[in-house]
Amino acid sequence: MAHPLDDTDRSILRTLRRHPRASITEIARRAGFARGTVYGRLERLERHGVITGWGPELDTRAAGYDVLAFLWLQIAQGAHDETITALAEIDEVLEIHTITGDADLLCKVVAQSNDHLHDIVLAVTALPPVRHSQTQLALHTSHRRGLVDLF
Repeated sequence: MAHPLDDTDRSILRTLRRHPRASITEIARRAGFARGTVYGRLERLERHGVITGWGPELDTRAAGYDVLAFLWLQIAQGAHDETITALAEIDEVLEIHTITGDADLLCKVVAQSNDHLHDIVLAVTALPPVRHSQTQLALHTSHRRGLVDLF
């Protein structure tokens, strides 16, 4: 269920984005709200699933994953859930999207090298429901933004 964000939520999220390691007290001071307001808002945003985690953001290249690729997959009819479950077991598959068009699924994949990507593609295409795949390498990422950057 969608949870619309108001100006207070957006201000708190913007402050948190700019100062991700700040305490609740510091976020409250910077955003101009009472500590209890910030605490309550963040708790509510977590409870409603708007905030899904507090982990660090990682740069894939700095972490040793120099290859970014997108796999377009055509799968057998009726095998959507089974395929999603199997793909989610492959650690390097970061995102799985059900799409329209010639393919059924779009997967964002990282790899340490082209040889490593080859192994990942072999693992993906070995899944019984996968009928056809196409791999596209990202040569360069010119722009990247997270949803929180919209606030």
